Amino acid sequence: MNKTLLTIAILGLLTLFSSAYYTDPADGRIGYKAPMLMLGNTDNNNNDLSPLKQHQGENILLSFWSSADAGSRLENMRYDRLSRLDGMHFVHVSVNMDRSVNVFNSIVALDGLDRSAHYCASSDAQEAIIKSWRLDEGYHTFLIDASGEITAVDPDEQMLRSVR
Repeated sequence: MNKTLLTIAILGLLTLFSSAYYTDPADGRIGYKAPMLMLGNTDNNNNDLSPLKQHQGENILLSFWSSADAGSRLENMRYDRLSRLDGMHFVHVSVNMDRSVNVFNSIVALDGLDRSAHYCASSDAQEAIIKSWRLDEGYHTFLIDASGEITAVDPDEQMLRSVR
């Protein structure tokens, strides 16, 4: 009996102490806090950076794409152009998942993309990005509000125009 009570008390204390360190879960789904985004070191990124931290407190449209996935590339081009329109209240951040920085640089120039908004994830960082953002079945674009919560996945133009 004493061992049972002691075991219950210890489990209760462990639960209490572990819940004190609980933070909002991060997940690549609507309603969750946006996961961390570390791009790693590539020729076009000077250091291990997170473009989400650079725009903390702003609405962010985060696009993941690859030159091998024509749909995601076209969507990225569309979002890039929308972000440049007057009256848009979000920052576009684009992450390319190609394994070659040279391919990435060529496509940014060819597609006429805003170079300051486009990043190339390093090969080392891509696996973690795919897992945390749930990209294993394809690339998506996430609308993240000023508090860091994902409010939409693959938003349409009407939704983006309503962002305040």
